[in-house]
Parts: sequence; structure tokens; C-alpha cells
Amino acid sequence: MTVKNLILLLVLLAGIVIFVFYSIPLLLALLTAIMLEPVVKLFMRLFKGRRLLAVTASFILFLTGFGLFSYWLTTTLVIQVIEFITVLPSYSVHLFEVAENTFYEMENFYATLPPEVVRTLEEGLVGLKDYGVETAKNLTSSILGLITAIPGLLIYFIIYVVALFLFSLDLPRLYAEFLNLFTTAAREKVELVFSQLSRATVGFFRAQIILSFVTYLLALVGLMILDVEYAVILALLIVIVDILPILGTGSFLVPWAAYAFFINNDDRLAFGLLIMFGVITIVRRIIEPKILGSSLGISALAALVSLYIGFQFLGFIGLIVGPAIVIIYEALRSAGFIKIKIDF
Repeated sequence: MTVKNLILLLVLLAGIVIFVFYSIPLLLALLTAIMLEPVVKLFMRLFKGRRLLAVTASFILFLTGFGLFSYWLTTTLVIQVIEFITVLPSYSVHLFEVAENTFYEMENFYATLPPEVVRTLEEGLVGLKDYGVETAKNLTSSILGLITAIPGLLIYFIIYVVALFLFSLDLPRLYAEFLNLFTTAAREKVELVFSQLSRATVGFFRAQIILSFVTYLLALVGLMILDVEYAVILALLIVIVDILPILGTGSFLVPWAAYAFFINNDDRLAFGLLIMFGVITIVRRIIEPKILGSSLGISALAALVSLYIGFQFLGFIGLIVGPAIVIIYEALRSAGFIKIKIDF
């Protein structure tokens, strides 16, 4: 790679970073438009090449599907929250009874301890109380922050929807103007890079959908075997938590298992949840490299190595960044932008 090409690549990467940081709604709209392009082309064949009608039909179809899913999810969550609020007093009474019994047991236990040990335990309990109060304050602040952010999110969503329609309408022209920035020889390489990156992006989302579907099935079957109420919505919640960065199924199932074991004294549910967590984790770790490899167009070994190295350097975010770097490298190497030859 020449110095000129390296500088152009660095400038391009810097521009991408700035665009991602300051233009998230526009970026999401562009990615959605690219993903909807096969649907637009299908409608164009039905409407005899009239792109405006094809884009309008695909846009309405997308908004309808998104709206129905959001309506179903929102109404289901509202129903579950209302039902949870109705049974919350019984949980609170049970929790207070457990706390009261624990207090009496600890009071009798204190009488047998030396004063120094009692003082240390009291200081530890005070620190735990302060931590709990601080955590509650932070949680309240986060909830209030989320509520106050709703108007801003609504504006972002409106920008996203409008940009999605405009990007879908002008996508061929934008792509052609971008290619005109390059020479004829370089244009073929850029088209090859974009083709591979587009296929890899679609493959990545396809792999995530497959992995989420597998996680949902495993969680649903496990909860039904454990005879847990609201298994359908709880399995969906497990998938949502699993998709979020840093969290994962363990951040949902392990605390639930601890609550079932220590508070409800339900050993069967506690061990069942832990077994379900282990099964989901093992199955995902086995199939994830293969699914990512076949969907992204890289080998299963490369996917596994990129997942591992990305996780070691960047944590859970590295599970996305690692394969992305491999994909970009393979696309640039296939197009001839990167040429590595070792000579002695």
C-alpha cells in the first residue's frame, strides 16, 4: 500500500468515525435503506421500474411491520407491568418477612460475638446501606434521564424516518456519485469492497437474528420446562438483554436464580435457571463462530479468533469490532488495496 493510499484510507476512516459519532440517526437510516434495497428492487420489477412507487411501497411495508412489532411489544410489556404491580405487594410482604427473620437471627448471633467484630459488622452494614441508597439514587436518576430523553428520541426517530425515505429514493444516485470520485481502475476495486462489505453487513444482521432466535427458543423451552409464568415475554426479555452490550443472559438469569434460591427457597427453579444459562452459553459459543463465519464470508477459524481477540481487548463490544476488522481487511485485500508479500 502506497503512502497516498494509506493517507486516503486514514482520512476515510476518520470521516466514518466522525459521521458515526455525530450522525447516528442518519447512519441508521442509511444502513436500513441499504438493507431494504433488495425489497425495493423486487417492487421495482412489479411496478415496471418506477422507483418512487417501489420505495414508497417498501417504506410503508417497513413502517407497518415496525409499528406492529412495537405495538405488540409495548402492549405486552404494559400488561406484564400492570400484572407485576398487582402482585408486587405480596412480594414486598414476603421480602419484609425474610428481612425480619434475618434481623432476629442476626441479633441473637451478635450477642455471642466480641465487641470488635460487632463494630466491624456494623460498619460494613452501614457501608452496604450507603451503597444501596446511592444505587437507588443512580437508578432513579437514570429513569428520570430516560423519561426526559423521550422528546429527543422522538426527534431522532422523525429524522430517521424521513432520512430513510430520502436515502432509499436517492440511493442509486448517491452510489453513482460516490463512485465518480475514483478513477476507472480504482472504481472497480471500490465496487468490490462495497459489494463485500454490503454482503457482510447483511450477513452480520442475519447471523444475529439466527443467534437471537436460537437463544429465544432455548430460553422459552427452558422456562416452559421450569413451569415459569409469562415464559414468552420473559424469553423475549432474555434475548433483549443478551443483545445489549456488556450485559448478556447471565446478567438476567443469575440474579433471578439467586433470588429464587435465597428469597423464595425454590431450589428447583434456581438450579434450573443456572442450567439453562449454561446450556444457552455453551450452545451459543459452539454455533456462533460457524454462523458468523458462513454469514460474513470468513472462515469459522477467523471468526473464532476475531471474536476471542476482540473480546480480550474491548470486552463485549470487541465481539462486534473483531469480526468487522477481519471483514474490512479481507475486502481491502481482495480489492488489491492491501498487498503483503514477504521476501528474504
